[in-house]
Amino acid sequence: MPIIRSLSAITPLPSLYRRVASLAALVMLAWLALPTSCYVQAEEPEATLVSFSREERQDALRQIPFNNLRPHDQNRVTDVVKDPSIFRRLPVQVIDCDPELYAFLVSYPEVVVSIWELMGITTVQVQRIGPAKFHANDGAGTVSNVDIIYADNDTNVFFAEGYYEGPLAPKKITAQCVLVLKSGFTKAANGKAYISNRLDVFVKFESRGADFLARTLHPLIGKTADYNFAETSSFIGKISKNAESNVAGMQNLIAKLNKVEPTVREQFGDVVGRVYQRKVIAERNLQQQMSQEDTSEPVPLASAPAREPAVLEQFAPGDAKPLAVNRIKPTSEEGTPVAAYAPVPRKRHAELRR
Repeated sequence: MPIIRSLSAITPLPSLYRRVASLAALVMLAWLALPTSCYVQAEEPEATLVSFSREERQDALRQIPFNNLRPHDQNRVTDVVKDPSIFRRLPVQVIDCDPELYAFLVSYPEVVVSIWELMGITTVQVQRIGPAKFHANDGAGTVSNVDIIYADNDTNVFFAEGYYEGPLAPKKITAQCVLVLKSGFTKAANGKAYISNRLDVFVKFESRGADFLARTLHPLIGKTADYNFAETSSFIGKISKNAESNVAGMQNLIAKLNKVEPTVREQFGDVVGRVYQRKVIAERNLQQQMSQEDTSEPVPLASAPAREPAVLEQFAPGDAKPLAVNRIKPTSEEGTPVAAYAPVPRKRHAELRR
């Protein structure tokens, strides 16, 4: 199946990482973690890209829109972030991706997991049990319920609570997790859309023993989370690329996602169709612009302006544009939608990931 082969590029980790990944799953109780059965290689030096300093933690706290959360969610989030067992700011990822498709997959993680399952690379099961709530089971002992407690154009806040019960621990380990996903959109000079995203993770374990173990294994657990986040972001970029270049294959793939609700599956198909249409229109406009240019008098080489390659760090903050899509938004107790706006995270390194 060509569309599956074009999406598949995942290499298993050694067995040590597979075992530690079960505990790491509690750190990534939301959709942004790759399933425990598919990880990337761990030879790349990622540690220098990660920050978990006190200053970064304080900045992460400022990114949480407390005033726009419901009182119940404010209490739950505060209880975790005020004294977490683990805090980690994962490396910024930049992907070539259609903004509408990215926003859809953030809101509907079961679509990504279903594609993994169809590819045969995961045992994770994700079931939506509410408009902004889903149940996840990784098949290796980690079970969790995840709430999308806040969502706007550049910020998504997830609250997860669950447990791990398996060979890695003598008894059940329970934990709560707050994930803050910051996303930004910008368009390069060549018309390509780029998404930059950053994830802040707060985890609180209930028992002291688990808390001590998590703090001790923090570097290894965190590295697994880093790889998972990077690979998941890259995978979303591949979905977007296939939507642009192989829309028929994507529609066939969507028809096979039997575990996704029909309405969500239909929405996914509509989004993929619009991604393809935007690509066709952009190419047509580019061809028209090129045909209208006057090439009778070529510009002398000496007078041609020299331009730096487009690198994400060179984009000014004011150039970033919000994601203009309809998103799931939590409501207040009176039923009024809440919204907030926050700065777009910026990539610290010039290299783009895959």
